[in-house]
Amino acid sequence: MNSQQIVEWLRRLLYLDTRVFEDVRSNPSATLSGLLLVSVATFLSGLGGFFWWMVEDFGGERDIFLHSTIIGSLIAIVLWGLAWVGIVYVMLTQIFRERAYLEQLLRVMGLAATPLALSVLMFIPLVSFGIGLASLALTFGLTSIAIQSVTTAGPARVLVANLCVLTLLASTSASDVQPHAPGLFLYNTMASIGEDIIEVGRQFEGLTP
Repeated sequence: MNSQQIVEWLRRLLYLDTRVFEDVRSNPSATLSGLLLVSVATFLSGLGGFFWWMVEDFGGERDIFLHSTIIGSLIAIVLWGLAWVGIVYVMLTQIFRERAYLEQLLRVMGLAATPLALSVLMFIPLVSFGIGLASLALTFGLTSIAIQSVTTAGPARVLVANLCVLTLLASTSASDVQPHAPGLFLYNTMASIGEDIIEVGRQFEGLTP
């Protein structure tokens, strides 16, 4: 694994040179690099959610750091590999009957996931949600471009495969694994907690004469 090469890939990505995915897909050493990049980006996203939680002073920082930043990030990395990459591969090859190679998907999608690291800035007041949302949107956009570079499927099929997986992950991140939700998905956790509090309040009002 060449650190200088990784820096060069990130530099090209920063300048929106999407041809970098074509170079990465055919580089065997990029498989491990892609896994490293998505892991680091995910942990930084988890840290961003933790910093936001601290700034908002919700309390229970130690639990959030353990369950969201550490355990949640690990779960997210596993879901990325098994669910996001895996389901995209299955949809492209088994549903749409297009050509795609799993190792190439791991390489390019790992690189495309680096914008998740921007979520480490979620602690900035007033724009925290916007930062988290932007990092997720950039990741989705770059991932779609990355997938397109390694498959014969058309843009519409790539978009469908990518969008359905992202929707699945977003819908489960703050429901089935609360509070194991790193980064932006902590917002969903707080929204769910708020709804529970409101529901309890309504039930209490119904019991009072």
